[in-house]
Amino acid sequence: MGKEDLYISVSPKIYRKSKSNILLSQANLLQALKKLHNLKVLASQKRDLKKILHGLMSSAISQINHIQEKMPKAKVPKVIQKDKKLKSETKVTFSKRNEIEEELQQIQAKLQQLNA
Repeated sequence: MGKEDLYISVSPKIYRKSKSNILLSQANLLQALKKLHNLKVLASQKRDLKKILHGLMSSAISQINHIQEKMPKAKVPKVIQKDKKLKSETKVTFSKRNEIEEELQQIQAKLQQLNA
């Protein structure tokens, strides 16, 4: 079988518009590839920086631990330790906070009624 050529006639206006669309599509694809390449480069840089940061943090933590080991331990009297325990137990509970918020809302509602 032989190769057959087929010719069609296209108006110059349609030809230019189609050619323009093809070129714009190619340009958009190239821009997308360029951005994809930039993302890959940035991802590798991010990974490298994370490794460096992890190393620096590990080093800093080990230095802090080393310094804390060398520092003398403070001897706190038992009386002060008991006072600290009592203070920590007297924290404001969430129910108290909720009661305050409810009362505040009631007061605001009354103010709105007076101003209306």
